[in-house]
Amino acid sequence: MYELIIDNNGVEYVAFSAEREREVELMRQRHLRSLTDGTAIIRKVEKKAEK
Repeated sequence: MYELIIDNNGVEYVAFSAEREREVELMRQRHLRSLTDGTAIIRKVEKKAEK
């Protein structure tokens, strides 16, 4: 699972998540072209083990 993280003045939030990295990369490029505030990074997230 991959997440698109937006960091805006030290505050991070998940803007998008998907199984495929390419989908998240496309959303990151969309964020960059939109000229919105914040830095976009992609983070790989391991699935949590279910109890």
